Amino acid sequence: MHWAAGRGLTSPAGGASLVLEHSMGIILSTGDLQPKEREAFWRHVMSDTFAPVTIREMAEGDVAGSIRGHWVGRLLVTEVQSTGQDIRRTPRLISEADHAYFQVAVVASGTGRVSQDDRQAVLHPGDCVLYETTRPFQWLFNSDWNVWVFSLPSESVRLSDSERRLISARRLDGTSGLTGIVSRFLLDLARHSEDLPAGQSERVLAHASDLVVTLLSDHLDDSTRVRGAVQRSLMLRIKDYIHQRLYDPALGPAEIAAAVNISPRYLHKLFEADHQTVSLYIKGLRLDRARRDLLDPRLAGRPISTIAYACGFGDLSGFNRAFKQAYAVSPKELRNASTSAAEPAPSTLGYPRHG
Repeated sequence: MHWAAGRGLTSPAGGASLVLEHSMGIILSTGDLQPKEREAFWRHVMSDTFAPVTIREMAEGDVAGSIRGHWVGRLLVTEVQSTGQDIRRTPRLISEADHAYFQVAVVASGTGRVSQDDRQAVLHPGDCVLYETTRPFQWLFNSDWNVWVFSLPSESVRLSDSERRLISARRLDGTSGLTGIVSRFLLDLARHSEDLPAGQSERVLAHASDLVVTLLSDHLDDSTRVRGAVQRSLMLRIKDYIHQRLYDPALGPAEIAAAVNISPRYLHKLFEADHQTVSLYIKGLRLDRARRDLLDPRLAGRPISTIAYACGFGDLSGFNRAFKQAYAVSPKELRNASTSAAEPAPSTLGYPRHG
């Protein structure tokens, strides 16, 4: 084994730090260091990998530890093993940090206590917990421990500050029911995440956070509010996918549901909660895009049929009927009016009909 300067774990873009390259990812370990060098090195790699922290050893003897990790898109997956210690994130250290992570931890062995937002969770093997690096926290281990940590960029989790504080430092029991299944899923994901295709990383990032947040919301008095935030996050991903695939006339509920790993039935329920249907939402977007193209003087020479097909309509006659029903004018009438009038009245021409 040899030590070399290479890509660190601080950011997916890389960065120079002392690491050990390994076929299973990047490993940072105290194993080959002199005893007097280990404590400072361990504090450095823990702070460099996640966020600056203070560390106090809980037992006599030399500190020992290792971090194995890699990036899956913007998701940092790490396995941390070490001796007993008190790890703290303080307000002063937070003010100095460049990175903000929303972290999901799964205990593989040992017993730990995590504290944040005036709560403390006692965790045993298999248990999960959420916490954030943007607020003070404490991890306390009295003896050897092994924890898998999933670190997501804080901005990727669409929860308000109050919602985040509701779910931090709450234990998810890894030995019972659905939470046990989720815990085993996360551990399996961690151990095999290097085999995950790069194109699926964003989907995994979103689902990993949504899964744990949803489970936590079921245990809270404020569960409706938190679950609503998760659904809003899911709807943003659904609508983003629809926008990307709007040009495809075959786009429909089955494809959209599969893209975000939910059932078509649940997809329809989400839209019903917004007093919409999937098909009407898609048609509305296509009509709006077509209207804007018809009013764009730069596209005055483009055939109406070309615009219709580019917006995802499969046939011209269906497009003409839907357009006139929505805007009270035909596509041709709208285009002619926009080119003959200096300023067509937008409140009455080419805007959706109401009533």
